[in-house]
Amino acid sequence: MNEIADNVRRELLELQQMTEAELRNKWMTLYGTEAPNFGGPFLRRRLAYRIQELAYGGVTEPTLQKIKEVEVPLTRKSRTKVNLRVGTIICRVWHRKRYDVTVMQDGFEWNGQIYPTLSSIAKKICGTNRNGLEFFGIQKG
Repeated sequence: MNEIADNVRRELLELQQMTEAELRNKWMTLYGTEAPNFGGPFLRRRLAYRIQELAYGGVTEPTLQKIKEVEVPLTRKSRTKVNLRVGTIICRVWHRKRYDVTVMQDGFEWNGQIYPTLSSIAKKICGTNRNGLEFFGIQKG
């Protein structure tokens, strides 16, 4: 290894032993600003990136331009849709109780209420966040 790589490796290993206060001081040194109000794991990841960026260089301007050219904003319409016909009834038995959900034009109907996603219904049924497609046994495609 060369000297730069040795120094980077040493600094990255030192990050693992630092307290949160030491990480915040290191942040001030490397970024010149107060550290954001996040915990140690976040600070370590960002500081590790910054140490390598300073040693080896960051993302070049042409690369950033290329990223901006191909970047597609995530919108509700650009998400993967499940091709289910309006009026389709999706059934699921959960803890010995049957749940029927009807596919609507603008969401899913369950218990007389319209929900934007199957995940929101699965959460109501289970009480925890669940992938609605998996919960109702629907395959994408």
